[in-house]
Amino acid sequence: MPQELTSQELTAGGGGNTSTTSFTTGSKCTSSGTYVAENKYLRQVIALGVDEIFPADMTGKKCTWVALTTAVATSKTSDGGFTSVKVEPGTV
Repeated sequence: MPQELTSQELTAGGGGNTSTTSFTTGSKCTSSGTYVAENKYLRQVIALGVDEIFPADMTGKKCTWVALTTAVATSKTSDGGFTSVKVEPGTV
């Protein structure tokens, strides 16, 4: 029986957010959320609240933090992407 799948992934700076989504080390966080900084070896993800200061990366260097947003596929079923199936007990 085919089942429709809906993918969900986290993307840096995505999701159609039109406000500022990148901040440098030492600047104040203007919107609570999850932020990511990365170099060619590491990807660091942190959660910050409003007015918290963006830290340096794991190596101690200044970096740019980008807002991490949830991107959801646009094709969904009427029940949010889940199709329920009723089966008799013991058949699964």
